[in-house]
Amino acid sequence: MPRILFVDDEPMILNSLRLRFSRRHPDWDCRFAADGICAMEHVAAGAFDVVVSDMRMPGMDGATLLGLVRERHPQTFRIVLSGQMSRDAQLRALPVTHRFHHKPCPPAALEQTIQQAIELSQQLDDAAIAAVVGGLRRLPAAPRLYAEITRMMADHRVGLNQIARMVDQDPAMAARLLHVANSAFFGVRRKIRTSMEALNWLGVDLTRKLVLSSELAVTFGHGPASRIIDEVQAHATLTARIASRLVARDQARVVSSAALLHEVGRLVIAHGAPRMARQVEEERTRTNDLCAAERAIMGITHAEVGAYLLNLWGLPLDIVNAVAHHHTPGAPTRDGSLTPAAAIYVASALANAARERDPYIPDPRRLRLNASWLRAMGIDLKLHEWCLLANHQCGMMSQEVTTVRP
Repeated sequence: MPRILFVDDEPMILNSLRLRFSRRHPDWDCRFAADGICAMEHVAAGAFDVVVSDMRMPGMDGATLLGLVRERHPQTFRIVLSGQMSRDAQLRALPVTHRFHHKPCPPAALEQTIQQAIELSQQLDDAAIAAVVGGLRRLPAAPRLYAEITRMMADHRVGLNQIARMVDQDPAMAARLLHVANSAFFGVRRKIRTSMEALNWLGVDLTRKLVLSSELAVTFGHGPASRIIDEVQAHATLTARIASRLVARDQARVVSSAALLHEVGRLVIAHGAPRMARQVEEERTRTNDLCAAERAIMGITHAEVGAYLLNLWGLPLDIVNAVAHHHTPGAPTRDGSLTPAAAIYVASALANAARERDPYIPDPRRLRLNASWLRAMGIDLKLHEWCLLANHQCGMMSQEVTTVRP
């Protein structure tokens, strides 16, 4: 039975929530608390699947409460339901909150968020995923890129397009920026799917503060974690450049964004479970199959971990699905067009081959692509052309300067 905890110091709101959810969801174990202290007594008695908290409360505010919940039960889905908040309060709540809802909030919207959280937990009912993602405080970002982005954001001569290009070079930074831009307390009325859209919506000054407050800059030494971050960054960037050219123009932006984030799960594992990450790398060296190595060591893959996190953050469903299924392209489409997941599936294999300097042999087995699926899609004859495309994009990347100057 799903367990939900509602926390609010306004009796009318708490009674309204009690009335609605007790009637509509008698199969849920709903508990109610008038302040943070009372809420922590409930939490001490057992973990909750979802905690919904007001932000401004006497004694212990919502950010403090949700921070304590995260420490004790990191797998709990945490929601802020609050009225007007200062920027300082927003910045404090951001690292400990999965979703935000403004008061007055339509009851159906809050109910939908809770249901999505419960369904997600059931679909990905794996203690390994919950432990890795739930305990994550921040995604790792390549230190040199973070330093460069910070410098660019502080320079009034730098345009948004230059900052967006730099952000897109790092999947962790791109993921967190999209998470922030899609948060309800910024009033966005549509899903933000690209870094450029996020920067346009938030503005440079606020973006700089949010990036810094979200602690995206995780400084790594010269050990294995640093090599994983660099590998993920390079692969995701090249995959995005290839994948966006395999689909129709109206899908290119979504596919590019999803491709930039498709390896986010590897970053989560490297940062949240470094011992397992090292074991996975050892197994991968032996088998030359990353997903098989991850399943052998953890019982899950980075695709599942990444999709879990991005869904918690409220990113658009098309991006989440593409990340979740980028190793499983799905049933062939009638017209042979590539879905976002399928485009990333193909582009990722092409990117690997191009980086190994062996892109000219259009052999599905060599590229780790499903030959039967390619034939059923009717795209097997395009493979040679796509290999040349991958080689060209890889060559362009190697020639480009990695830092963008105004």
